[in-house]
Amino acid sequence: MTQQTAPDHGTQSRYRHHGCRCEVCVDANRAYHRNRAAAIKAGAWQPYVDAEPVRQHILLLQEEGFSVSRIARLSGGSDWDIQRFIRACKGRGRKRNTTEALAARILAIKPGEMTPAMVSAIGSNRRIEALCALGWPVSHTAAHMGWSHKNLHRIRQQQVVRIDSAQAVSAAYEGLRAKRPARNGVGQGASNRVRNMARARNWAPPKYWDERPGAIDDPYFTSEYGLTKADRNAEEARWLVTTAGLPRTEVAARLGMTFGEVDEALAYAAAA
Repeated sequence: MTQQTAPDHGTQSRYRHHGCRCEVCVDANRAYHRNRAAAIKAGAWQPYVDAEPVRQHILLLQEEGFSVSRIARLSGGSDWDIQRFIRACKGRGRKRNTTEALAARILAIKPGEMTPAMVSAIGSNRRIEALCALGWPVSHTAAHMGWSHKNLHRIRQQQVVRIDSAQAVSAAYEGLRAKRPARNGVGQGASNRVRNMARARNWAPPKYWDERPGAIDDPYFTSEYGLTKADRNAEEARWLVTTAGLPRTEVAARLGMTFGEVDEALAYAAAA
């Protein structure tokens, strides 16, 4: 079971739902009740607002890579508070309303202004591959990071990774790229094997990425490292026909190829 994150000290939620009786939480609870009493007396007590805009904002934050726990930490709420906006929990239905204060804190979280908990794994994978192209086996890269090779291989299977994991891979990449594997504990045979594997799979070395600033982390950038002209024509023709849905005559005109050359490129792509 995932351990829930308690809200920060100095919040009424921590006092009420987590039993904290430290001085700042006690003060926060007293302040809440003072404000509540004053608002009721003035006829202005409206503690709850519609939860739906908050739910939609939480869903947007999740799409941008923010975990429930991170949203909870940033808003001063708990994991339980955030989870109940998006789904029923422990027999209780999804939130239909919420306090104005919690809603305001959640809505104040802006994806473009705060670091998400998760990022695309493509940059991490490309860095691992680039080190392989230099002769660094994944197991040695993992050891340099203080990780097990299983943990690093797991990243290879993921679409997104925790940002701290991505930062650890990036640090290893910068730390190893200028070193020679043979002088740092990698046997020549192991180094040659991983280098040959990288070459067979067209994994680009660091130099390739250095010449294309920002491309290594760009999920929309397609590496053409190691591809022949036939490979590139085949991939472009395949994409235009199968994804873009263009007729082969138009594909031929776009690529400056004959109709027969387009057919050859498509056959080449199918066989690859």
